[in-house]
Amino acid sequence: MPLIIICGTPVSGKTTRAKELKEFFEQKHGKRVEIISEEEAIIILGYEKNSTYLDSQKEKRVRGHLKSEVIRLIGKDSVVILDGSNYIKGYRYELYCASKACKSTQCTIYTIRNHDEAWEDNKNMLNNANINENIDVSRNNSPLNKQPVAYTEEVFNALTKFRFEEPNSNHRWDSPLFTVQPSDNLDLDAIYSVLFEK
Repeated sequence: MPLIIICGTPVSGKTTRAKELKEFFEQKHGKRVEIISEEEAIIILGYEKNSTYLDSQKEKRVRGHLKSEVIRLIGKDSVVILDGSNYIKGYRYELYCASKACKSTQCTIYTIRNHDEAWEDNKNMLNNANINENIDVSRNNSPLNKQPVAYTEEVFNALTKFRFEEPNSNHRWDSPLFTVQPSDNLDLDAIYSVLFEK
């Protein structure tokens, strides 16, 4: 079944859009939806978010975990949403190849936001220091329902200014591409069409 890859810089609305898509596909179209979350994967692997982005080996393990979850779920009767930064174009290409091998449709949603506004919202996140302690990662108490940990300035700037490889609709692995800002309405019907009607 279809794969939706969400990518974007920190605090640009990726998880909000993942939840919006899940609600749309479940309520309007009766589809089963699986969200695979980068934040949840970091917790499952026993890491802390900021230290993960500063350690290439930890980051590689997180990407490997996410990719294996995508491959495990993509062939089943559900819409799979990969909610994460997905900032490396080579990684998005690997996911594209995996979806094609499963004869699945795919699209990319790119959440964009003004850097300074995102940083201000990140700074305002409160009471998140202990999110990684004593979390039950079962589906009933998913870390998806927890308030996210704020990024340090070093990690935030690295992920927004230096590492992020923007998706490009001219690349087959990023296409079809839907770009959305926080104030925009996501064209849910168009997403449904490219995934199920073409």
